[in-house]
Amino acid sequence: MPSMTHQRSQKLGRVAALFALTGALLLLTLTWLPTIDAAANQYLNDALNSHLLVYASARTINAIISVIASIEVSLNFGAGVALQPGEALDPLNDLIERFSGFVLYGLAALGLQQVVLVAAGSFAAKVLTSCAVIGALTVYLWRIKIPAWLLRLLLLLMFVRFVLVLQVGLSWGLDKLYFDIEQQQALASLNLVKDHLHDLRASYMQSINASGFFSGTWQAAQALIGTDEQQSITDIAATAIIRLLVILLLQSLLLPLVFIWLIWLILKSIITKPTN
Repeated sequence: MPSMTHQRSQKLGRVAALFALTGALLLLTLTWLPTIDAAANQYLNDALNSHLLVYASARTINAIISVIASIEVSLNFGAGVALQPGEALDPLNDLIERFSGFVLYGLAALGLQQVVLVAAGSFAAKVLTSCAVIGALTVYLWRIKIPAWLLRLLLLLMFVRFVLVLQVGLSWGLDKLYFDIEQQQALASLNLVKDHLHDLRASYMQSINASGFFSGTWQAAQALIGTDEQQSITDIAATAIIRLLVILLLQSLLLPLVFIWLIWLILKSIITKPTN
C-alpha cells in the first residue's frame, strides 16, 4: 500500500509539473506574441474613434441649436421685450451639453487605458514578465525556498502584464454581442436629430428671408414652439443619449473599474496569504 500511494503521488507530481511547464510555455508565448497587444490597441483605437464620432455629432447638434436660439426678436412695448423662439430647444441643448462633457471623460478613460496597455506591452515589461514566469516555474519544479515577498512579486508581474489585455478582450466580446449594434442605432438616431435640426434651421432662415425678420421669425417660431415635431426631436435625442451613456459607462468606466477592483482583491490575497 505505501508503495502504491508513493507511485500515485509521483504520478500526480509529474502531471502537475507537466501542467506547470505547459502553462509557463503558454504564458511566455502570449507575452511575446505581438498580435495580442496589437489587437488590444486596435480595439482601443476603434473605441476612441467611435466615441469621437458621437462627440462630434453632439457638438454639431449643440451648435445648430445655438444658432437657432441666438435669433432674437425685440418687441417695443414700453420698456421693450426680447423674445427668443429658439428657447423651446433649451432643454435639449442642456442635455446635449451635459452629454458632451461626459463623453470627454469617457475619451480620457480610454486614452488612459491605451497608455497603460502600451506600458504593459513594452519590451521592458515583456522581459520582466518572462523572468517572472521562468522564476516561478523554477521555484515550483525544484521546490526552491525563496522569500515570500519575492514569490508575490513574481506573481504580481505576471498578473499585471495580462490583466488589461483580458479586460480589453472582454470589452471586445461584449461589443460584438451587444454594444456595436446598440451604438450604431443610437448614433443613427442622433444623426437623424442633427438632420432634423439642420432642416429646421434652414427653414427658419428661409422664413426670415422670405417674410422679413419680424414676420419670418414669428412664422418659424409658430412652427417650432410646442409642436409635435419639436417634442419628437427631443424624445429621439434623449433616448439615443441614454443608450449611448449606458454603453459609454460600461465600456470606458464600469468594466475597467470592476477589473481594478478584482485586481485589488487578488493582489491583496496574494500579499496577505502566507507562503510555505
